[in-house]
Amino acid sequence: MTLWSDTWGQRLGIFISTQVLTATITLIVAYYLAHTIYCIGFHPLSKYPGPRLAVFSNLWWAYASTSGRYPWIIASVLRKYGDVVRIAPNELVFLTPRAAKDIYLAQEKNLELFVQVGYDALDTGDNGISGEPDPVKHREIAKKLAPAFSTRNLKAKEATVNKHFDFFINKMKSLGADKKGVDMRSWSDWLALDLSADMTCGRDMGQMRDIKDSILLSTTPKLNLFVAASQLTRKFRLFTVLQYLTIPPSVWFALPKLIKLNTEDVRARIERRDKIEHLDYFEQLLPADKPVPDDKKVIFHLENIAAQVLLASWQPLANQFYSLILFLLKEPAAYTALVKEIRGAFAEYGAIDMEAVTSLKYLNGCVQESLRLHQETTDGLPRISPGAVVDGEYIPKGVTCQISYFAAARSPQYFTDPLKFCPERWLPSGHPQFDSKYASDELKASKPFSQGLRGCPGGAIAVSLIRLFIARVLWEFDLEAVEGQEDLSFEKDFKFYAYWDRPSFWVRFKPAHRMRNH
Repeated sequence: MTLWSDTWGQRLGIFISTQVLTATITLIVAYYLAHTIYCIGFHPLSKYPGPRLAVFSNLWWAYASTSGRYPWIIASVLRKYGDVVRIAPNELVFLTPRAAKDIYLAQEKNLELFVQVGYDALDTGDNGISGEPDPVKHREIAKKLAPAFSTRNLKAKEATVNKHFDFFINKMKSLGADKKGVDMRSWSDWLALDLSADMTCGRDMGQMRDIKDSILLSTTPKLNLFVAASQLTRKFRLFTVLQYLTIPPSVWFALPKLIKLNTEDVRARIERRDKIEHLDYFEQLLPADKPVPDDKKVIFHLENIAAQVLLASWQPLANQFYSLILFLLKEPAAYTALVKEIRGAFAEYGAIDMEAVTSLKYLNGCVQESLRLHQETTDGLPRISPGAVVDGEYIPKGVTCQISYFAAARSPQYFTDPLKFCPERWLPSGHPQFDSKYASDELKASKPFSQGLRGCPGGAIAVSLIRLFIARVLWEFDLEAVEGQEDLSFEKDFKFYAYWDRPSFWVRFKPAHRMRNH
C-alpha cells in the first residue's frame, strides 16, 4: 500500500510539474505573441518603418550597438527607410536638422524638456555630469563648470597648451623622420591625454616623456565593449551579469589600481587647491576660497566629474589629431593648399598662437571637415519625449528619440560629395579656393559637439586646440604616410562601441623644406 501510494504521489507530482511548466511556457509564448502583435499593429510607433526585428524586439538595437559599426548601420537604415526610423519597439532615430533642434533645444525655464534616458553612462552609483538624467542636477553642475570653458579661461591655459604641443614637436624632430615613422594612434592619445589631464586637474601623465601608455590609457580602450554592453543591459536586466564577461582578464587586475589612482589624484588636487601651478577645470568645482569637502559622497561625486571631463576632453582631441592628418594625407591637393596657407602666414614658429590661427580660412575649413566626417556625437544621444512635435511628427510621451548626427553630416541631402574630404565647402564665397559646387551644402547639419543644454561646452576649445596643433605641425614638418597603408580607410577600419577605436597609422614627420630659424 505504501509503495503504491509513493508511486502514485510521484506520478501526480510529475503530472502537476508538467502542467505547471506547460502553462508557464504557454503564458510566456502568449505574452510575447500579444506583445509582438501590439508592437506591429497597435503601438503608437507602428506607423514608422524600420528593420522587422526592431519593431517588436530590442535585439536588433542590441546587435547594432555592440557590432562596432553602429554609426554606419544607423546611417544605412535612414537611407533605406527615410528620415524617421524605428530602431526598437519604443525608439525612433531622426535624420533632419529640424529634428535635432526640436529634441535638443527644447527647454522650459532653462531645463531640457527631452530628458536623457539615463543609461548612456556607466552605473557607478553617481552620475557625475554627463550621465546625470535629472535636468535640475545637471544644470547645477553645468553652471559650476561653465566658466572653465570660456575664451578667457582658455587664454589662461595657453602656456599649458604650448608646453604640451612644443613637447610633441620636439619628440617628432627626434623620432618622426625615421623610416618606420611614428604611430599616430599612440602619439595622438599620448598628446591628448597628457594635455587633458593637465588642463582638467593639473595631473602630470608623462606619456610623451616616457613614450609609454599610462595605466589609464592601457586600460580604458579595453573597456570599450564593456561600456557598450553596460548600456545594453539597461534594456536587458536579466543579462546584467553577462556584461562583465566583456572585460579582458588583464583589465580586471588593473581596474582597482585605476580607480584608486583617480581617487588619489582628485584628493591630491583638493589638498593643493590654493597652490595650483595653473588654472584648470577643477578650479570651477572647488575654488580655493571654499571649504574642503569631507563628505564621502561629495568627494566621490567630484571624482566622477573629474573622470568624465578628462575622458570627454581627451578622446575628441586624440581622434581629431589623428583623423585630420589621415584625411589630409589621403587628399594631396588639400594637404598642399593647407601647407601653403600656414607657411605663408607665419614667418616663425613662435608667431603661431591660438588667436593668430583663427584668421586662416582654409585651416578652419580642414578642421570643420574633419569633424564632419569623423563625428564625435555618434551614439544617438537618446532622449525621452515629453509628448511633443519633432520635425512635424507628434511623438508620444515616453518614446525614446534621437538624431543621428553621424548620418546627417554624411548625407547627400545636405552635402555634395558627402564622404569626400572637401575643406572648400566651409570657405566663404570670396575666398580664392571657394568652389560653388558646395554652395548649397547645409553646413549646420554637421553638429560634432551636439547642441542645447547638454551640448559639449568644450567644443570651441577643441576647435581652437586642433587648429593650433595642425598649424604648428605643418609649419615644422612635411608629413608622409609610411608605405603599405594605402588601403587604410576611416570607412572600413574604424569602429565605434562606446567610443572610437582607431587602427594604427604610421606617419613620417620630416623637417619642412622651408625651415626658418626660430
